[in-house]
Amino acid sequence: MKSSPSGGSDRPDDLARDVGATVRARRTEVGLSIAELARRTGVSGPFISQLEAGRSSLSIPTLYRIAEALGVSPNALLPGASTQQLVTRAGHGMVIPATESPSPQEPRLITRTGPGVALEGYHYVITPSDDEQQWYQHRGEDVVYVIVGRIVVEFEDGREVDLGPGDALHHDGEVPHRWRLVGDEPAEAVIVVTVPS
Repeated sequence: MKSSPSGGSDRPDDLARDVGATVRARRTEVGLSIAELARRTGVSGPFISQLEAGRSSLSIPTLYRIAEALGVSPNALLPGASTQQLVTRAGHGMVIPATESPSPQEPRLITRTGPGVALEGYHYVITPSDDEQQWYQHRGEDVVYVIVGRIVVEFEDGREVDLGPGDALHHDGEVPHRWRLVGDEPAEAVIVVTVPS
């Protein structure tokens, strides 16, 4: 994960430390062992240990699985304050990789964070060199709005929805989904996610 001046920590190291400390505190509060949290989220125990020590970052899908296992919203695990208002300037916002691969899509979080914040907005720029996105699912709903280019939203049940500039898709987040670029030109999209507390 990376961050920038619009919210959260100033450096990736600070962000990893802040998220790790929050995960450790919440895990302890709910009485889960590292091994049990790892089992519930489909990651290794050493990964959870490194995350809690601030020595590992995580992708959006992993953030969501950890939040679900800990009984909180993903926003509650991210640094920052749930103030009444947040302005995210162009080119700023916390960057959270979309996968844990070498060349992930790197969306910028453009909404505020903190406990009780159920809305998340991400600005994506998807390029041909990005790695394939992981399947992703969560409680709540998604809205995908394409600004430039073309993407296909795939659902694990075989459905596909082709979206171009100005097109939007509103769908249930609990159905595993991912998107891929169509063609050789980059695409730009805004994804808005709601996750019930």
